[in-house]
Formats: sequence, structure tokens, C-alpha cells
Amino acid sequence: MALDQLAETVFTGSPFQKATTFELFLNKLANIIMVDFHDRTNVAVQATDLASIGQQLLKWLQDEIALREFFIPCVISPWDAKPFSIGPVAFKHVRDFVPEAQAASESLFEMTFGPVFEQMARSGANWMATVELDGRTKERAQEIADLAVDLALTSLQLCLPEEGAQHMARMTGRSMPVFRQAIFQSNGQISSAANNSEPGRSFGPGFLDQRLSEAKAVLETAGRRVAAFVDGAASLSNLEMAWPDAAYWFHEGLAEPLDTIAVPKLETAVEILLRSESTKGSKARVIKAIEAFYGLGGTDFINAQSQITVEQFAQGLVRDRSRILHGTWSTLNHSLRASRPSLTTLVHGLLITYSMKLDRYAGTPGVSDEIDAFLHFVDDARKSSAAAAATAPPTPTGS
Repeated sequence: MALDQLAETVFTGSPFQKATTFELFLNKLANIIMVDFHDRTNVAVQATDLASIGQQLLKWLQDEIALREFFIPCVISPWDAKPFSIGPVAFKHVRDFVPEAQAASESLFEMTFGPVFEQMARSGANWMATVELDGRTKERAQEIADLAVDLALTSLQLCLPEEGAQHMARMTGRSMPVFRQAIFQSNGQISSAANNSEPGRSFGPGFLDQRLSEAKAVLETAGRRVAAFVDGAASLSNLEMAWPDAAYWFHEGLAEPLDTIAVPKLETAVEILLRSESTKGSKARVIKAIEAFYGLGGTDFINAQSQITVEQFAQGLVRDRSRILHGTWSTLNHSLRASRPSLTTLVHGLLITYSMKLDRYAGTPGVSDEIDAFLHFVDDARKSSAAAAATAPPTPTGS
């Protein structure tokens, strides 16, 4: 359709793309054209017509954008902890948030927050995330706010044991029921069973505060990536955007119950982070990245407990994803139980290391916004650090 093509051409790469959704933009463009051209047939469009349409679109956008603060319930942990922030996203336990919300909204509290807290209680969502966004329409701001919270939760998951953090999520995202009830019949007897899978319950009181303090450096670097995503502007846009894209796939992969679905998601996270463009390129990039970040060559074992080399690991990563997605292996019957833990560990480590190295790389004048240049920088920095450590005099020890 000509209107869709026109809207796509104008929308892509324009200020509208950051500030609103394509659907809203398309509808507004259609309304303007219907009003301005409803009585004009077989008349060529003039430059003044295009200028008028552009001015009307900009005026509409300015009227729609505003500073908005979003309140997004999250399932993190039943245990109370101090408020904390990851980039532009702030988290508070309901015990801290409710009194503040009551004081701020006064008589409107029951009408506004009341239904939300009822749903939170049913869902085991004991935390509220808040994030402010400016310069966007309400619909686009809500999308970005939800995604920013997902990325902040992923950043938190990078700092916590997987078994307790796996299903941390927005209440409106991929959250799981706190209690799973199973009812079955066997030999004429009906039985039931319940399983409490609430995220963070196994951590116990005080654990979250302790880990947040210990993992401050990780949360700060991840917070910068979340902030860059929300701002929508960065000097190294390709390298910056690779992190939130990959982190989102990691977040989804952690939550996925089926190994055969989780593994392709985790592998996609690697490919996005390293901007691989083909099967051959994916394998080569994985090997190159592991060497750059960890100093391991293709024939080295992937870790001290493994008998799999880096090259074998990279080959398996590409192969497993391809065979699942192309139907060579059954999604429901094949087992990738052995692949998932090592792949999760790899993506987890890459996300942290990538972000920390990107902080240093971005502060270097004149650097390129290309993954190969970034990996070269990381590899050189690692080798220089290793050489310096090898030539440093031994540290004196006490007698």
C-alpha cells in the first residue's frame, strides 16, 4: 500500500521513530492526507503540500509528548530490601512504596493504585519499579518503560544465583505463578500437589541487600546500558544497542522452561551481542570473542571442568540452534540439557564483560562503532594487562 510505504519512509530514522509508535504515526498521517486531499483528484502533490504535512505531524507530536512516570509491578523476591536503582529504573519493596504512594495520591490511592495492589498480591509481585520518560507519546513511553524494566531485571539477574533469579520478571511480562497446582488421577485415586516457585524466596532475608552491595560495579555498568537504551542516543549506537538486544534474549532464555527453546534464545543473545551475520560468521565471532575476553584459543578447553574446546563449543552452539530451528531435532522430544548450563554461563559472562569493556572503549577518542574494532581493543587491553602483570615485581609479604 502506498500510504504504508510513505509512512515507513518518513518514519524510519526520523525523530518520530524515537517518540511514537508506527501505528500512531500511520494513523495520524492518514488523517492528515484525508483532510487535506479529500477534494483533490489528479492533482500533483507540491513541495508546499509535503511541507504542510510535515508541520502538522510535528505539531501533533509536540502536543502528544510529555514527561511521564510509570509504575510497573515486578516479581523479584518476597523479602524486604533497601530501595535500589539500575540506571533510570528505581525499585522499591511494597512496604516502602505503599506509604509513599498513599501520601502522594491521597484520596485517589484506592481508585488508582488499589486494583494494581490487589493484582500484585495475587501474583506475588512484591516490588514496584518506577521509570520516568520524556519526549515520547504515552503509548511509546509505555513500551520503552516496560522494556527498560525488563533490562534492569536482567541486570539484576546477572548478579544473583540463577536458581533464585530465573523467573524474576515484570508482573505484566513473563512472570510465573508463585504456586503451581497439579491435580492428577492414578489407580482410581485423585491426588494434588503444590510447588512454590516464587523468585528470590530461597535467598532469605538480607541476601538481596548483600548482593546489591557486592555487585555494585556490575549494576553500575549495566545501568549505563539501560540508560543508553532509554535515551535512544549514543555515539556508539551499534555497540550500545547490541547489549540491550542481547540482554533481552538472555532474560527470555532464563525464563524458558524448555531447554530446546532456551538454547536457541541464548545462542541468539550471543549472535546479537557479537553482531554475527551468518552461520560461518557466528562460529568465527564466538571464537574471536572468547579469545578477546578470556584469552582462550580455539584448541583450549572452554573451562577447567570441561573437555570441550572453544572451537568445539562454538561449533556446537551454531549447530544446536540450526537443528532446532530447521526441524532436524524435535523441539519437544530432543534434549539439550547438557548444552544449556554452559551456554547460560557464557552469555552471562559475556554480557557483564562486554558492558565493562564498552565503558572503557567508549571513553577512548576516535574509536569505531564496529564489533571487530571493539574486540581488537579488548584483546589488546587484555594482552597488555597480562604482560604488565608478568613483569611486575612480586608483592612483599609479611614475615
